[in-house]
Amino acid sequence: MSFPDYKADSIRFEIDNDAPIGRMYLDRIPKLNAVTMEMRRELIDFFEKIDEDERVRVVVLRGAGGKGFSAGGDIPQFLEVPVTQLANLAYSMSSPERCTKPVIAVIDGHCYGGGLELALSCDFRIATPAARFAFPEITLGALPGSGGTQRAVRLMGVGRARAMVMTGRPISAEQAERWGLVTWLVAADKLEDEVNALALHLCGLSPVALSFVKSVVTHAPDVSLAGGFQMEGKAMTVLTQMRDFKEGVAAWKEKRRPQFRGE
Repeated sequence: MSFPDYKADSIRFEIDNDAPIGRMYLDRIPKLNAVTMEMRRELIDFFEKIDEDERVRVVVLRGAGGKGFSAGGDIPQFLEVPVTQLANLAYSMSSPERCTKPVIAVIDGHCYGGGLELALSCDFRIATPAARFAFPEITLGALPGSGGTQRAVRLMGVGRARAMVMTGRPISAEQAERWGLVTWLVAADKLEDEVNALALHLCGLSPVALSFVKSVVTHAPDVSLAGGFQMEGKAMTVLTQMRDFKEGVAAWKEKRRPQFRGE
């Protein structure tokens, strides 16, 4: 079901009729969903709207067309845009990370360059064995400039990040899972079931607790251990005073499913 407040030429967004799940598609099939500068602006806009949209609790992000997540950025455009724009490319691809709601990237096929940078900004990455991952920018005389170098190091460590970023060689889905790029690797015929099961599970959790968890985990690498403890403690202090926590405890005592409202 499409809504008029989510409109774009190359990104499609729909909300399920029977669950608070938003489904976003990179929809530029003839170009293997390569991300243009306009699509980057649309990503910023869409995720800002999603944050305020009470109809959505979870976002599922994938490439349209069934041939891959995204081939990367629209390479010719990098020669056309002002140099000043190139210094802040990570902001648009960090849109899923800034979103306070869980974002699941679904990867079946190529996930290269800017597409991989976008996927790494998501909370979960579910892939099939057909998925392939690469940072090929070095073969063009550039680097992953939309957050890829930094997220790769945080997820895989310096050595494995160097192996991908400095060679440009693709890796398999199996290797990506071993290295920490992929959260779960599932058989192709189980993909939709696994994605929907995860999305529905997240929909049943407290939205406000998920938001705090996402923030604390996201910012953990940027602070000291002591600073992380403080951040965690402040979040716990707030959450235990909220209605959702009281409902969760009551439901646990009464052996029933909690009804979380995000308050």
